[in-house]
Amino acid sequence: MSTCFYRKGFTLAEVLITLGIIGVVAALTIPTISHNIQEIVLKNQFKNFYSTFLQAAIGIQTREGRNINCYYWATGDSPYSGICTATCNDDERNQYGECTVYHCAESGDSLPPNYNGKMSDCSKFHEELFLNTLKTTKICQDHALENGCLPENFKGADKVKAENNPDKEYNPSGIFADSVVKNNYPVFVLADGTYIIEYYRYLGSVPLYAVDINGHRGPNRWGYDIFAFTIKGNSQDGIKGIFGSNQAMEQGGKWFDTMYKEAFNK
Repeated sequence: MSTCFYRKGFTLAEVLITLGIIGVVAALTIPTISHNIQEIVLKNQFKNFYSTFLQAAIGIQTREGRNINCYYWATGDSPYSGICTATCNDDERNQYGECTVYHCAESGDSLPPNYNGKMSDCSKFHEELFLNTLKTTKICQDHALENGCLPENFKGADKVKAENNPDKEYNPSGIFADSVVKNNYPVFVLADGTYIIEYYRYLGSVPLYAVDINGHRGPNRWGYDIFAFTIKGNSQDGIKGIFGSNQAMEQGGKWFDTMYKEAFNK
């Protein structure tokens, strides 16, 4: 007498249901995983840039053997604290609400020299920083978009602010505004692709910058891979460090100082 064995398998319907479940789970989890991976990559790129720039700046000061006067006052270090508070009247503001003439609130006098910081060495400092110390491979003294130093989808601070608040008008010639960055501001491209935008003019006298920590690679968004920052210091130590300058942030982004705390677990 022969014995028959039957092997039970999955039906086509069961296979399709299982694949559907896997697809739904993947659709829900893959974007989160991708986002987390991008966050880690950007934080590492931020750490690398921060360390590279700060070491370069401090290194110049060490080689010079003296304090470099190219900084805004660090918090609590301004000699004018409590003596002169910068202010302006309504008639001293432009159509965008920006102050055009500052004076001391306490006395009404014009702001004293070095009110914002010491910057007499900035031009020479920038020359040493960008031309000799950092690994700069390309320089656009102006027309940075046309000359390939900026990515095609770069947006200036005024456009970002307008997207966040479309009911308000922003100065197209303001700090890191779209047109002036693309046409007038100098941009320095480093060997790893990172590019640094110097405020206002080539090898200028103000320690204010914006950086794209991963260069032309995306997302090319303020608060994600583009951040504004400045150098701060005091009379005793000279350059002390680099800190954020809150110029623009796209929805969901982070300010420079927040990114610093997360990247370095502060």
